[in-house]
Amino acid sequence: MSQQDINQQKVDIIVLGASGHAKVVIDLIEKQEQFQIIGLIDDDPTLNGQEIYGYKVLGDKEELENQSCKQCVIAIGDNQVRNDLEYWLEINGFVLVKSISHPSSQLARGVSIGNGSVVMAGSVVNSDTNIARNTIINTGATIDHDCNIGNAVHIAPGATICGGVTVGDLTLIGAGAVIHPNVKVGKNVIVGAGATVLKDIADNVSVVGTPAKVIS
Repeated sequence: MSQQDINQQKVDIIVLGASGHAKVVIDLIEKQEQFQIIGLIDDDPTLNGQEIYGYKVLGDKEELENQSCKQCVIAIGDNQVRNDLEYWLEINGFVLVKSISHPSSQLARGVSIGNGSVVMAGSVVNSDTNIARNTIINTGATIDHDCNIGNAVHIAPGATICGGVTVGDLTLIGAGAVIHPNVKVGKNVIVGAGATVLKDIADNVSVVGTPAKVIS
């Protein structure tokens, strides 16, 4: 089979975002060998026309509306921005591509991952864990069995989510944080880097320290 035939079988995809996080997502997509990136979209006008790893920044969301390709991945680290963009895509006729996992990640039996979510290098997701849409499981993070991770969540590099944990929508689990078994972390929570969460966390708060305590 020729390279042209291979390229014709790939699924076209547009990447929303052109920052450092987008570079990681681009590398992730390239390793799948099933997608073909046709360009990047970013609302920063200074990036228009520039190239990231050989892919051109086509323009902002207005330019996206001119594209025939309807499958997208949102390569932006901020949870609220990602969540808002997903809504914008939906009402404008675009869809999130199916989840993308790095070849070095480990996904156990019974794992479910929603559209638009990305699982980065060296991460582990264990049995019967559900990860919702548009969520980031970042480099080297571990999520144990029977967890439920919400929409537009970011599990930062090196975080450890023990078994039976629930993480609400829009929550950030900071780098190196540890969530103990069967804890429920609410929606729109920030768990600081290196924190150790031993008990349930309410919605809309920030926690830091070991053991983690609410600071706002």
